[in-house]
Amino acid sequence: MTTSTERIVSVASQWPGVETAPHRFGGTEFLVADKEIGHVHHAGILDLAITRRVRDLLIETGLGEPHHVLPDSAWVTYRIHDEDDVDGALQILRLAYLWRLLSLRRRDMDIDPRLDVGTDLTILGLPAEIDRLTRDTFTDVFDTRAPA
Repeated sequence: MTTSTERIVSVASQWPGVETAPHRFGGTEFLVADKEIGHVHHAGILDLAITRRVRDLLIETGLGEPHHVLPDSAWVTYRIHDEDDVDGALQILRLAYLWRLLSLRRRDMDIDPRLDVGTDLTILGLPAEIDRLTRDTFTDVFDTRAPA
């Protein structure tokens, strides 16, 4: 594992509810409530499991590219060439994490009730289209007011 991928694993594994496990094709996968939200390969590739619409927006905004093996799937790939790419990888991995948390909240399963997802989403600084899609999709489970 490279220093960059080790840093991604180290940071993401500290998020409440995240479990890590070896990935079947090498690397580390990230699971939340027994569902994979993504994985990082030792060679510096982050793959995320996200909805097709989010995947398309990540590609359109330059935050990802079609999956390196399954380009027509809802998976998205982010390449980690060096340390400078770690923050971008963590940004979109955090988006996948928040998306999963919101999906669980919708089913009355809250892994981190203290987390203000709206504020967290704002801090991520994602393109407006992705931020808006996330808020619009989950208006029933988090407060969409701008943070004070």
